[in-house]
Amino acid sequence: MDIKEFIKERNEAFFSLDKDKIIAYCKKHNAEIPEDEVVFWAGVRYAILGIASSTNDQREEARHWLISNGFNP
Repeated sequence: MDIKEFIKERNEAFFSLDKDKIIAYCKKHNAEIPEDEVVFWAGVRYAILGIASSTNDQREEARHWLISNGFNP
């Protein structure tokens, strides 16, 4: 898999906010999946903040979610 394909797949998974898609992506790439639901979603939001191509709306939603759930964005 080339880097462009990897980034496209990653973005589709995380930007979808679809838990099943995100878990499938993580399993495919041997990434750890937190058992705790809140920690899982915090990780998703932190990932979105770290993706350079995230839109301002996606970043704002991620920051809002993190703050609302007691995390520091």
